Amino acid sequence: MSGQPELAVDWQSQILRDAAIALFKTERIRRDVYTWPLISELLDLEWISQTDGAESYTLTTKGRHQYPKLLDQNLPQWQELALSGMSMQDEERDAFMRRLEFIRANTRFDLPVWINRKSFNTLYGGDERAEISEELQGLLPKYRISEDAVLRVRGTTDMHLVRKMLKPIRLGPILQLMSHAAIPERDVMELTEVDGEQPYMVMTVENLSVFTDMDIPDHLMLIWAPLNYPDLAIKVLKMIPQYVPHVHFGDLDSSGLALAEHIADETGRPVRRFLPEFWQEYMNEYAQPCADKAVKGCSWQQAISSNTLIRKLMLRKEWLPQSAVLLDPRLRSELSALMN
Repeated sequence: MSGQPELAVDWQSQILRDAAIALFKTERIRRDVYTWPLISELLDLEWISQTDGAESYTLTTKGRHQYPKLLDQNLPQWQELALSGMSMQDEERDAFMRRLEFIRANTRFDLPVWINRKSFNTLYGGDERAEISEELQGLLPKYRISEDAVLRVRGTTDMHLVRKMLKPIRLGPILQLMSHAAIPERDVMELTEVDGEQPYMVMTVENLSVFTDMDIPDHLMLIWAPLNYPDLAIKVLKMIPQYVPHVHFGDLDSSGLALAEHIADETGRPVRRFLPEFWQEYMNEYAQPCADKAVKGCSWQQAISSNTLIRKLMLRKEWLPQSAVLLDPRLRSELSALMN
């Protein structure tokens, strides 16, 4: 309870109305002479709680669900006001508002913390491919949106993936039972650190086929880092101690080189690519011509490389898939030599 005398909320005040709408969008409100009556009422309802700052308050879980009803009662046009400053067509705004009203009337009370992006887009955009701007998301329930990708890990390590308030995920028992560990994105996003046994080296691998089929020596940890969504691999790699070296193994094409550079930039590690010495022997049989605007094998964008193999590919306007060398018996020995 607030312990303050009851004060009337002046819903006619533009300052109060702006603050009330901003509270829904940002879940925060600051105390001043205009907002204190509203803050007092919300404290009594246990819809907000005081933050570290003495003048700042934030919505509670209960408040997130109930506060829109208070706005409906006292400021019926609050959603239109919240949308008024956004760059939207009238038809788009009207469609969004109709859908939002329908969802709010037919949505269960105990909303999930996480929601799949396609589910989110369908619910609030009408189509799983709809793009909902950050401005519009500010008017929606505070979900954590997931692509529901998976982190895939191989190796003999017994690394522990530590999660806040949850049991750690021990990779050792999983990797003893299965060919590799597949950890849902929602669990990966809860990780705070890694513990337990560390590998001698960690290697990110671009293609799933190579990740799953490559013969690897003990103490080498593989993490799948797909071109379209390497975020999960990057999150875990950031947590692995810097004394554990990292190397990237990907296709020899423009996007493959860019992926290695992106991972290095995000993790603060040097760019190190695994380039088997015998790879150039595969050029005549497996090199493919580059194509403009292709996802794989697009025209080279980088400056001419100092590496002999990559330079030849650039000059010949060709690229090499990493899977071509998968069954070469020299691959495992080069991996072992790389670790040593």
